[in-house]
Amino acid sequence: MHLIVEVGSRLDPDISWPEGAALTMFAGEPVQLMIFLSRPHPLEVQAVATPPTQFAWVDGEDAGVLLYRLGPVLGWSQVPYSPHLFGPEDGLPGVDVDPVVQIVLVDRDTNTVMAMHRVGWPEEFAAQVRASVVRMRDSFHTQAAYEHALAALQRRFPSPEDLVTDRADAFCTATER
Repeated sequence: MHLIVEVGSRLDPDISWPEGAALTMFAGEPVQLMIFLSRPHPLEVQAVATPPTQFAWVDGEDAGVLLYRLGPVLGWSQVPYSPHLFGPEDGLPGVDVDPVVQIVLVDRDTNTVMAMHRVGWPEEFAAQVRASVVRMRDSFHTQAAYEHALAALQRRFPSPEDLVTDRADAFCTATER
């Protein structure tokens, strides 16, 4: 999902994005959190670029979960991650030492980029995520193990708030970029 976008631009009209979020992390590129919502509310659009931007990371062995909270009004949301969801042609999964995180909100009904914001992860948080991504990247992967890890986390921690409070391996407030 290597996309170069700006607010107001339109993504490929022939692609229908599912409701939710997608996460890409490749060495040498910004971490990209794409959020696809039908008719996003103005508060959701505003929240993308309104501090604080908070993140938490859960290493579920066969799956990672990035939790994010945008702005002071919205609650926590989550997006699952595995480096094995991408092919070798996409690049080497990884997180740079001083990563830029690009957050993009797309109205999935029109494929229009509604908001975009660039923030940074503090080094300690980035190091935790990087180590997790490298470990997952270098380990044996099956889709069943990935799905099982996510289902087990969902059973034990039914909401993003539960994951943040009771299970997060790392937590941070992002810095403005």
